[in-house]
Amino acid sequence: MNFQRKYTNKDILIIGGGTSTLDRKWENIVKPDTFIWTCNDFYLNDRVRKQNIDLYQLAYTTDLTDERLIKKLSENKPFVYYEVDHYRGKNQTNEFKRFEEKLGTGIPGMNIDMGDFFYQPAQKSGAVLRLILLALVTNAKNIYFVGFDGFNKEFSNAHAFTGHIGLKDTDHRRDYDGTALSYVNVFTDAYNFLANNKTCKRLQNLGEGLEYNLGTPVSKKWFPLRTEIYEAVR
Repeated sequence: MNFQRKYTNKDILIIGGGTSTLDRKWENIVKPDTFIWTCNDFYLNDRVRKQNIDLYQLAYTTDLTDERLIKKLSENKPFVYYEVDHYRGKNQTNEFKRFEEKLGTGIPGMNIDMGDFFYQPAQKSGAVLRLILLALVTNAKNIYFVGFDGFNKEFSNAHAFTGHIGLKDTDHRRDYDGTALSYVNVFTDAYNFLANNKTCKRLQNLGEGLEYNLGTPVSKKWFPLRTEIYEAVR
């Protein structure tokens, strides 16, 4: 796909699994020509599943036999890919091959160019950051994103796709703040990484201002949510 040409002067909306996807009315800024990108288990959320998906980043943990996912991808025919560095060879399994057969197309592997990203705490912030970095290499006019948040101090906010409250048993990071890989530090580092991009003014953090949106202090300073966008989604 020619990422530069396809999205020139267009809007991209990236929808992640953070709680702001539940708490913001992001549908209000979706226009007929808005390109929607998402990831992981988006199909578990009715609001997201109703959208016309243009690009989908497949997660290692995603259930490739789920008929809701297969039906949605078959209908919208988005650009689907897996991240080679994060997919643990699952693309070599019979399950993956059957998934490709059901979609009627091969699914390529792709790694997003992230420069020094792998050497910073930001690498632990999840798939949405990598989607934002991919969007930044396009010529999109606006790059909106929602569901890139972190947690509140009580770890009581819900995952927008699965509905799970707080940390999972498999989450190795347990610290909210005060350590190198705490949630506050990881998401602050991720947002600072975005702020260092020379075209970061195109970014709009739709979760800005919510208590669990740990990137708010950075986005407010470097690419603040425009008043008209805030009024539309709040």
